[in-house]
Amino acid sequence: MEKYLIYILGTLLATIGLIFLSFYIAIFFFSPVIENIFSINMNISSALLIIAISFTLNGFFIGFYSISKDSWEYANVWIIISFLLSFISFLFQLYKLASLGPTWLGLEFFGINGNKIETMYIGMMLFLINLAILVICGILVFSRFRGEE
Repeated sequence: MEKYLIYILGTLLATIGLIFLSFYIAIFFFSPVIENIFSINMNISSALLIIAISFTLNGFFIGFYSISKDSWEYANVWIIISFLLSFISFLFQLYKLASLGPTWLGLEFFGINGNKIETMYIGMMLFLINLAILVICGILVFSRFRGEE
């Protein structure tokens, strides 16, 4: 049962990452249209791209781990890579949060116009999802190594 829950978590996380990645690509290609319609300046930041790629790769590696943990003795590699990716993404978000404040996502994309409460909620949602993934991957890593001793 645990194997299937981990696989569902990996699939859900990869889906969230792909949704963020498609959002970033859409903003990248349609930013001139959005700038003309709403008369705002948009900055194409790589912060959301880094987070989207991290979420997607974390989801894939968690899925690979859940599939291969019974049949491959080196399946720990997948969960360790996932833990390291989530830790790096967590530190990156923590840096952005500390340097730009809670509305860092809006400030990255829209400049001073993005300093709104809604972007703070989106940034906190991303931060909490990343924290939850970090904790889950950490629990899986440490329980896997504790169980082998």
